[in-house]
Amino acid sequence: MSCPEQLNRFHYFWKDFNTANRWKFPELSPYYLQKWLGFDLGQVDYAEFKRVEWTWSRKPKSFLREGISGYILLIFVASLLLLIPHLGILLAAAWCLAMVVAIANDTVRIARWRREYESGMVRVIRSGRKAK
Repeated sequence: MSCPEQLNRFHYFWKDFNTANRWKFPELSPYYLQKWLGFDLGQVDYAEFKRVEWTWSRKPKSFLREGISGYILLIFVASLLLLIPHLGILLAAAWCLAMVVAIANDTVRIARWRREYESGMVRVIRSGRKAK
């Protein structure tokens, strides 16, 4: 991969990492989101609804899962690495850098998935409004 391609990929990564989290819908499955919005499932385009269900099933799992336990584990491992003589600081710094990159990658994957899911839900809602 050439240098301009890598810079372009990093640019898009950085742009997605820094997007504001202004979501249009709560994070619900398509079925529950339809109920929340008050749409009848018979009114929407079935193909679009199946596409949104497929997107929902591909929802990425968070690297640290939910809650604080994953972050505590990261800090604990970094603290243990500091106990290694001579190389501990270097290993802990490398560990922390790797975890920052992993968390940033996780954030970007979830933001990209969410954008794709919401655009699909907008298409489903539009198809339901056209049917009325």
